[in-house]
Amino acid sequence: MHLRPRALLVGLCALLLYLLAGTQVLRAQQGDSTAVETRLQLGVVGGLMVHEVDFTPNVTVQTLPGRSYGLAVRYFDKQLVGFQAEVSYVEAGWREDYGMDTTTYERQTRYAELQLLTQFSVGRGVVQPMLQLGPYLSVPLSEQEVLPADFDPEKEPTNSYRGRELPFRINYGLRAGVGLNLELGPVTVQLEGRYLQGFSNLLKPGESQAATSIRRGFGGQAGLFFAL
Repeated sequence: MHLRPRALLVGLCALLLYLLAGTQVLRAQQGDSTAVETRLQLGVVGGLMVHEVDFTPNVTVQTLPGRSYGLAVRYFDKQLVGFQAEVSYVEAGWREDYGMDTTTYERQTRYAELQLLTQFSVGRGVVQPMLQLGPYLSVPLSEQEVLPADFDPEKEPTNSYRGRELPFRINYGLRAGVGLNLELGPVTVQLEGRYLQGFSNLLKPGESQAATSIRRGFGGQAGLFFAL
């Protein structure tokens, strides 16, 4: 299933450019003041996370690994507190046990994702521990099902999500990261572990047998930033 990916990616990239322009304006307004340390950086980010979905009624799920790639803007107007915005292509989804055998059902979803983070960085040396936290918004681009060999649609509930396309539905939640920044002059290398907690249901309640379907994930990410 393909869900308007080109227009969505263009829109999210335009928003990232808008945020970049806004930080440039803030930087210019500060003039030559030495009381405030400012840093504006543009970079690339990428990582690997394992994803799962918490269903009600309960389903025995397994984690599904997925990669992410994107562009990011990082802005600090103080030594300790700053902001980071990311636009990424994200692979996510879930696996679940199916039937009495050792077969599994799998659904993979690819998202265009906007992430807005508040970042707290400690220290002035090369190695600076950091914590960041903020909301994300994920727009589904496409999806793919892997049905088990013994899948029988006649045995599924009439409103089952298995064996059919899912309605378009935006997902949102919160992501936290803990790691460090390596400050190498105009270049920053960022390494962190991340945890994702969804707040919205992947499947609209009432449209399938799932009363709730909340996304979760954990993994790592690396970023490379260059001063502007």
